[in-house]
Amino acid sequence: MNVLFLSCGQGLSLASRLAQEGHNVKTFIHNDQANTGSGIYERISSWKPYVNNSDIVIADDPYFGYKENRFEKAPTQVLGLSKFFTVGSQNTGNKVALMKLTGLELSNKNPEYYIEAWWNGRKWCTPYIQLSYHWNLISETLGPRLGPMCTVAKTVEELPQTVFEGLRNLKSIFEKNRYRGPVRLGFDGRKLADIHVGFSFDSTEIFLEGMQQDPLDILIEIAGGVRSDLNMIDNTYVSMRMQRIGWPTTRDHEIKGLFEANIKHCGLVNVKYSKERYYATQTFGPIMKVVARGDNSKNAFGRCARTLRNITIEDAVYRSDLIDTYKTKEYPKFNEIAKIWKDTKTVDQTSVGGKSKSIPA
Repeated sequence: MNVLFLSCGQGLSLASRLAQEGHNVKTFIHNDQANTGSGIYERISSWKPYVNNSDIVIADDPYFGYKENRFEKAPTQVLGLSKFFTVGSQNTGNKVALMKLTGLELSNKNPEYYIEAWWNGRKWCTPYIQLSYHWNLISETLGPRLGPMCTVAKTVEELPQTVFEGLRNLKSIFEKNRYRGPVRLGFDGRKLADIHVGFSFDSTEIFLEGMQQDPLDILIEIAGGVRSDLNMIDNTYVSMRMQRIGWPTTRDHEIKGLFEANIKHCGLVNVKYSKERYYATQTFGPIMKVVARGDNSKNAFGRCARTLRNITIEDAVYRSDLIDTYKTKEYPKFNEIAKIWKDTKTVDQTSVGGKSKSIPA
């Protein structure tokens, strides 16, 4: 199939994965200075000629919402685009107003965890994804916050009733503004502390790791409003970012140990392919994400560790402290989330207004 991918870097691993699946992926990267993606997918300097010839248009950043009117009459599915939510993401007051529409109690503190849900234009898709982020470069207390260096996730079929009602309260504004794609709610305890509409680093790779079929089939059906099942494997997931920090790196470096057997577990971001070798293309920023899943967190971290051991990139760093800790010790965050919502009702998508049950202690 023909894919037009509009990127600011958030979802390049999705463009890479779709190309690996054999699709014709034309990728426009806004403000890109490097040869990222060359040899993996087709880079284009202008996206406008390809709108009417694509089976789907995917935008991985709110920036492209300003181009929404260009796609209104195009005979194609569109995912991740809405001018309304672009404006909202760039103005704190608009974001708070959107948060208030949920009806949830608000907090002005940083979120402790996130819940991601996918909107298909008519209803919310399942499973939902609980997300726990580790932001610092070196350890929990050391290094700058460069974005999630590690993301741990768990799929869930049910939500606390108040959270589900918060999502349901957003239905009319999402329908009115024709958005389709992922949405994340960030929580401080039971209070809503953040909302993000659109793709994000790291949760995209987790979504791909859980797919049981070609992800493009699912994305097109979500964009068309005919699918509400993400078809993700019910597991715990780990996404570990491999990062370059600039000095002393001044050139592309070969990625050693990346081959057919493990590349499907690697979300390629700032990577190119040349002369049968993969290279890291940026002197600063995320190179790739190594992703693994398991029936518990220890298995997921252990599998992630095995893939990381086989890959070598000069001057790259990752959070080895988390690997060392949680490949032998159960990750605690999801039990903590369950305790936060203890004794509240849960609701699943198939029983809107129907059955519910209490969350166990």
